[in-house]
Amino acid sequence: MFQMEVTAMNRSHLLYRLQTIDLEISNGKRRQEEVEAGLGESEELRQARRALQKAADELNRWRTTLRDLELEAKSLTAKITSVEERLYGGRVTNPKELANLQNEVSYLKRRRNELEDRQLEAMVKVEEHEAEVDSKKASLAQIEAEWTQTQKRLAEERSELEERLAHLKKERVEVEGMIGAEDLALYRELCSRKGGQAVALLKGGVCQACRVTLPTSQVQQARSGNSLSFCSSCQRILYAER
Repeated sequence: MFQMEVTAMNRSHLLYRLQTIDLEISNGKRRQEEVEAGLGESEELRQARRALQKAADELNRWRTTLRDLELEAKSLTAKITSVEERLYGGRVTNPKELANLQNEVSYLKRRRNELEDRQLEAMVKVEEHEAEVDSKKASLAQIEAEWTQTQKRLAEERSELEERLAHLKKERVEVEGMIGAEDLALYRELCSRKGGQAVALLKGGVCQACRVTLPTSQVQQARSGNSLSFCSSCQRILYAER
């Protein structure tokens, strides 16, 4: 394999490559965490399902109420028919008993009228909640469709990230193996003090890490490659692109 001459310029270049790889690995891991957090049921999906269940429960409650009222009304109608048969059948002739039967019929009919009003209210409620359930179902279907697409995309991205990170880690081992022990120790020490960024690109006379314009003499020194150069502002290792 071609053996690269280890000059200061090559040293800074290797350190910059290592820095670039480390930053990409860090960003990749951060994105991995975001992707993992996005996989699985979302809170929006759970809320939509709960909303549908709540609407369905309320609909069932009103349907039960309506059935109960219908059964009660049917029972009252049968009782009214029975009492009216006694009232008008001719077998009862006692005036007081006839009056009692008439009063009972009147009472039962009033109760039936009240039940019919409650039935009408229940029917309206059933229709309203049927419409609400249909609306919640449509909303859930849309959310589920979007969620399914998102899950597919995130699963694909997770696979891509795993593959990319595996490649980067392999490349990092190779690059790290080309860096001297002292430079590597310096890189690690600066990373720990500089928020994970030990090397800064020098572009147009400006340190791209701290955005400070450096003196011409320092820029020339960094570009000459005679030794490792450091930003006079942030103290990071400078790498000047050729």
